[in-house]
This record gives sequence, structure tokens and C-alpha cells, in this order.
Amino acid sequence: MRSVSLLLLTFICTIVQCALTNEQLLKTVQNSKHKLLTLNDENYESILKGPRDYHVVALLTSQSPQINCVLCHQITPELEIVADSWVKDHPKGIKIEQEEEEGESNKKIVAKNIYFFKSEFAESKKLFSLFELNTIPKIFHFKPTKAPGPKNFLHEKQEYQFFQGDHKSLMLNWVQDVTGQKINLYVPIDNTKLIIHAIIGFVSVFLLKRYRTYVGKALTSKLSWCIVSLITVLLFTTGYMFNQIRGSPYVLEHADGKTDYFAPGQQTQFGIETQIMSFLYGILSILVIILIKRAPEIKNDSISLILVSVVSLLIFVLFSLVLSIFGLKGMGFPYRFIRFF
Repeated sequence: MRSVSLLLLTFICTIVQCALTNEQLLKTVQNSKHKLLTLNDENYESILKGPRDYHVVALLTSQSPQINCVLCHQITPELEIVADSWVKDHPKGIKIEQEEEEGESNKKIVAKNIYFFKSEFAESKKLFSLFELNTIPKIFHFKPTKAPGPKNFLHEKQEYQFFQGDHKSLMLNWVQDVTGQKINLYVPIDNTKLIIHAIIGFVSVFLLKRYRTYVGKALTSKLSWCIVSLITVLLFTTGYMFNQIRGSPYVLEHADGKTDYFAPGQQTQFGIETQIMSFLYGILSILVIILIKRAPEIKNDSISLILVSVVSLLIFVLFSLVLSIFGLKGMGFPYRFIRFF
């Protein structure tokens, strides 16, 4: 039995490394437990270099703790869900139909299969260097092609842009757009999360019942409502819902490795802008509360003077930073105190 399993595993690996046609890749996916196949320096040429009669969606990533790519760890399981959803929708693949238009000899491909791959940096250094990557993760789509060139895939790729939100849904929509295929999303039930949520719910109900007196005081406390209201106002003032509705990217990464944290113009922004501005407004709010609420309560005149001076200086510096950010987003904005940018 072990020898049969070993032969089967060897057969599958051989197909992956030598996969040139749709039929071979389809057989590989059907015999593989993981629908997100491996792409590395040993097999990328046989899969990517044309001609190809299928779509390829490739994730270039790294799970290495030395690289410590947080987004890589988040994206990989999300793309696995998308790959599994495609296979569940098309367990036998798509029958590639061909139509021949009257008066034309060229055949038009109506539908083609999609295959999902993951390329690990440690196993694909040559492939990564071909793309001249400065940042990861990257997701590329390679359309079906008849180009015979050995490196034609370098010029045919379409890159996925990472946005804030539900990654699997965003990637699914992108895959549907670039391939023209309809995919239903199948999200597996996470039993671990289900158990954790059940435990949290039970513990919460138990604590609420046991300490209902303290909970009642917290719910009727002016300080509690002040903190919750302040956080809510800051989040919505700085564009949290704007990011959720528009699906704003977190940052903008350029090909040369440069990263933009602030989007130009007043009609758009990046996700990190919300965090930066919320932090600045939050600190400014706390400083103003200290200045008008706590400082007058200090009886020692010297300590009160020092506190007022320090707090006023911090407000001046932070507000100057806010004005500089406004000037960075709107080039005609004329007001400045300290020029940070």
C-alpha cells in the first residue's frame, strides 16, 4: 500500500513539474489534496512559458520567519479558499469549447480553466529575480497565450492590488474580472473559531451575571460614554467608513520600493491615513482635555505652569503636523506653523 502511495505521489509531482497542457494540470489538481499548487524554480518554465491554454493565478510569497511578512501569512489561506472554491464549482474542469466564426479561420476560445499556484521565496529565488520584486506578497494573473517566447510571461502578467477588506472576496472578484469566469465562494466552517466564540459567549454571560452591579455602573458612567464617543467620532471623522465602502488600499507601493502613506488630493486616501490621523486627533483631544480639565485642578502654581507649557507646546507641534499633512494632500493649502513636509 505504501509503495502504491509513493508511486502516486511521485506521479503527481512529475506532472506538476512537467505540466504543459490543460489536461495535465487538471489531472494534477484532481489528484492533489491542496488546490493551491506549488510553483518553484524547477517547474515555473514548464507552466508559465507559452503557449498556455489555461489561466494561471500565482501568489509569490514567503512564510519564512526571517522575512516576517505579516500580509503573506494572511493572504495565503485566503487564496487557498478561492482556489478550493473554483475546484468545488468545477470538479471536472471546464470543457474548453471552440467556436469558428463564419468567414474566419481563427478560433475563439469561449472558456478556459484557472489554476492557482503559490511560489515560496526560498524555493523560487530565480523566479523572484526575473520579476525584479522589491516587495511581497504579489499576485499575478497570466492569461492563456499562443506566444512561443521563453519569457513571454514577464510581459503578460496582470498584478493584483491589495485593498483593505475581506481579502478572499476581493481576490475572488479580481479573478472573476481578469478571467471572465464565475466563481461561487465556499468558506469552510472553522470549528476552532466556533468553539472559541461559544466559550467567549458563555464566559461573557457568566461575568455579566456575576458582576452586573459593576457593569451597570460602567454603562451609566459619563467617562465610559465619553471614551466610546470620542473613539467613534475620531474613526468616522478620519474616514474609516470611507475606506470600508471604497475598499481603499492600505498603502501605495511603487516598483522602485518607495512607499506612499498619503494619497494626493482631498477625494481619496489610504488605509494607513485613517490610523495616522486618528492617532493625531486622539492625542490632541487628550491634550486639550488635560489643558482645560486637569491643569486648573493643580494647586501648585509652578507645576501648573510647567504642565500648561508642555501641553501647549505639544498641541502646537502636533497641530503643525496636521497642517503639514493637509498641505501634502492639497498643494494649494497655504497654512503652516512648523513645516514638516
